Amino acid sequence: MKPPIAAQIHLSPGHRLDQRYELLAPVAQGGMAVVWVARVVGKLGLEKLYAVKTILPHLSDDPAFRTMFLDEAKLASRIRHPNVVALEDLGEEAGQLYMVLEWVQGDALSRLYSEAKEHGATIPPNLLLRILADACAGLHAAHELQGDDGRSLGVVHRDISPQNLLVTTAGVTKVIDFGIATALDRLAEKTRTGILKGKIEYAAPEQVQMKRLDRRADLWALGVVLYQYLAGRLPYIAERDIDMVEALVTLRPPDPLPAHVPPALANVAMTALRPRREERYPNALEMQRALEACMTAPTTTTDVAAFLSEHLSSRLEGRRREIAEAIRAADERAGSTYRPKLASIPELMPFGEAAPPSAEPADQLSRMTARTRITPLERDHWIAMIMAIVVTVAVWAALLFVLAGGMSKGR
Repeated sequence: MKPPIAAQIHLSPGHRLDQRYELLAPVAQGGMAVVWVARVVGKLGLEKLYAVKTILPHLSDDPAFRTMFLDEAKLASRIRHPNVVALEDLGEEAGQLYMVLEWVQGDALSRLYSEAKEHGATIPPNLLLRILADACAGLHAAHELQGDDGRSLGVVHRDISPQNLLVTTAGVTKVIDFGIATALDRLAEKTRTGILKGKIEYAAPEQVQMKRLDRRADLWALGVVLYQYLAGRLPYIAERDIDMVEALVTLRPPDPLPAHVPPALANVAMTALRPRREERYPNALEMQRALEACMTAPTTTTDVAAFLSEHLSSRLEGRRREIAEAIRAADERAGSTYRPKLASIPELMPFGEAAPPSAEPADQLSRMTARTRITPLERDHWIAMIMAIVVTVAVWAALLFVLAGGMSKGR
């Protein structure tokens, strides 16, 4: 009988998944997974950071969830687009499922909005349009994904929300959390109800009705985000979840946007929020074009990055320091006293700051020791060279012995 997963593996800083991904520190935790910052150090010292999402034990031990999670993660790994966080690897250790994602410096749109609000500001409409238009571009790439036979794979995110739209320090929007959201939406009724309880605000009417979903469910969710940040409130206000479910099931349109919202922009939001999906935009590309057409001035990712820097620099700097400390602790666990300046460090620094110089040994003897320390790769190289020399000498000695014997017989 298979023992409980919790008894099989305990994750902590320093643990290596698949002997490659060294967990440095947890950076986020939810009801389904824990996200770690992890690193991989190559043979020649090149270091790269990843986000490793480990599934909580009670879900990893569920056969139905495991099957769906693995299928959906493999599907998500095929989505390659600048506006989608890339899934790099999928693995399992002692029953612990995990996925490896690209490490991105930034924060969720929800966090950017709340931090700006605390500063007495709101996200300017043109910046909001740039952020959501880029999200549309990423979603369209996912929606258009095809199998090897050329048929559509029918990818639907199913959990678009401000929490799942990441804005990077470069001002690029990246859609996150494809695999888990899609897999969980197919779980038993009990689990599905739990999801709606948390994200019903962004669920399309057909999703609440448990109908078969297509890409237009994601467009509804983007419409909710657009409406929410233009109006300062959600399109449906209800004290109880059941009241919101009733509004969605009866296909009641949301209230009009405030008068200060330009008519063209209000029309984009209300088109995405048409209760009947056949009346919405047919695909994310069309919604992206509609959003960009509403911009009153050219707006780039550089503009978004400047706004993010203004309102999130302190938070991101704090995270950078935490990760730098986690790396230092990892080096100490490995017994390293000398850390060269690695290529991955600038990635931790928000807004292109230069990484601080590495701390070198203070005394001359330590410097000499650090410079002359032989790595395992160098040791193997020298052993191979010595063995080759020994074999070559042996071959020549044997050849000379044979020649000498032939010459003596000739005499």
